[in-house]
Amino acid sequence: MQRGPLLPLLLAWLVAGAAPAPEQPGVVQFTNVTKAAGIDFIHFKGNNGVATILEEAGPGACVGDYDGDGFQDVYFVNGRDLYNRGIKVRNALYRNNADGTFTDVTEKAGVPGNAYGLGCVWGDYNNDGHPDLYVTQYGKNILYRNNGDGTFSDVTEKAHVDGTDFGTVFHSGATFFDYDRDGLLDLYAGGYVDFGPKSRRTCTIGYGIESSCLPQTYGGTPAVLYHNNGDGTFTNVTKAAKIFQPKGKNLSVGAADYDNDGWPDLFVANDGVEVYQYHNEGDGTFTDVALTSGVALTADGGTMAAMCISLGDYDNDGFLDLFISDFQDVPDHVWHNDGKGFFEEVSDRLGIAGPTKHVLSFGGGFFDFDNDGWLDLFIANGHVYPGVEKAMPGVHYKQINSLFRNGGNGKFPEVTALSGNGFATPYLGRGVAFADFDNDGNMDLVVANNGDPPLLLRNAGGTGRHFLNFKLVGTKSNRDAMGARIKLRAGGLSQLREIAGGGSYLSQSDLRAHFGLGQSTRADSVEVWWPSGVRQVFRDVEADKFYVIEEGKDELAAQKFARAR
Repeated sequence: MQRGPLLPLLLAWLVAGAAPAPEQPGVVQFTNVTKAAGIDFIHFKGNNGVATILEEAGPGACVGDYDGDGFQDVYFVNGRDLYNRGIKVRNALYRNNADGTFTDVTEKAGVPGNAYGLGCVWGDYNNDGHPDLYVTQYGKNILYRNNGDGTFSDVTEKAHVDGTDFGTVFHSGATFFDYDRDGLLDLYAGGYVDFGPKSRRTCTIGYGIESSCLPQTYGGTPAVLYHNNGDGTFTNVTKAAKIFQPKGKNLSVGAADYDNDGWPDLFVANDGVEVYQYHNEGDGTFTDVALTSGVALTADGGTMAAMCISLGDYDNDGFLDLFISDFQDVPDHVWHNDGKGFFEEVSDRLGIAGPTKHVLSFGGGFFDFDNDGWLDLFIANGHVYPGVEKAMPGVHYKQINSLFRNGGNGKFPEVTALSGNGFATPYLGRGVAFADFDNDGNMDLVVANNGDPPLLLRNAGGTGRHFLNFKLVGTKSNRDAMGARIKLRAGGLSQLREIAGGGSYLSQSDLRAHFGLGQSTRADSVEVWWPSGVRQVFRDVEADKFYVIEEGKDELAAQKFARAR
């Protein structure tokens, strides 16, 4: 999140085979529909004077269909009054009304949070068909079990997943994933810096300007890996799994099978500490291979601020590539996966290095906003030092978000200025989640802003291109199908998606797999690999539809959508 020493900073695809490039770009407009959608949430950072590192960190937002009506709902995490001023705030769950609007159902659902909130993830840990909610907080984290009737129960104590096993209280990114492929979702809960009540609250940046402190001011804290016991409880297996890291300063975590061996691996972004890339050995243990794979450090050997983790196959070669965001004056990073265990940083080659050097990036990642079959890149931006504008003229505290279009030719030209009023106002952008909120076949997004309302950006589409959307339901595998992979072939392209929770920054996107098809009106084939080892193939699949794929069933079903309320 923050990088140092600060003063010097303040002063100072590889395209797969002969795959066809997409058509010339149409102009896709993103419209800020937050108010029109009825979302009146405002993030409360809670600072009393100069904000601390805690108060600059959040928030995240996570997307999930908690009530099973086919429309994606969204949960916003909020801060708290840490200074006994009597200010009452809470997190917020907004139900999607299926008509372009949302309703705040937090009180009815019983998911307000109970401490200073940072991030969140959805995951059906008990395989009952109802997604549960895990919220990372300052203090103890909280697990809400979905009761299936629109309400949730706090089961943190029973489940033993509050994240404080090693004394960690400043929590960060988390993810559900089935690391041992037993059909039950396990849980990784990250820890950030050792920031306690007696820790230093503020520091000075250039010319004696008071601000929050660098992460180097504090020690690191361990994350926790919880194994799902299948009876509503979890067991801390961090040390047994060989991922205990007391110096870690986790900000984001992503689970994905980068080497296509069938086992989900872990990528952990650390602030000022090398990235962890935990290779899943398939026996309950992991090995950190980040240094040998090339992602631990930048190309020049430096550590990263490393806020965002996103994995996606941007060049359609069948291997997941990696995006990590970074601090102001340092470019963001894209690594190309060569399929042999090595990642090459290609940020400059793709064209994102120059533009991202001039912003401080947080959440975001790969998604196909124009349905051309090539994954594009969105990044939320915003600084962490309110005094930066005085210390370094020309650098802004609030910043405009960034959008890069994948040209399908190894280049990502920036299209921010062309993409509508959703990119007109600067914010302190933090968490990002992607979802097709109105089920129109175009990917929308939500940005959680620090100290401000969120941004709900509606994708107006209009390209005339086609799409396919798949909801996967596990039977032998975990019900959310996390870790399942889908390969789709259409129009000469072969695209890959992996179902994964967490990622971005303190956030989670729609678990449905969305594919842009360009001008193709059918997919030649859709192939699914499940964590259980089951493989399914569907051929000649009609485009512009939302399908359900159930593990072991030979026929596609239509996703069911509720009518507007």
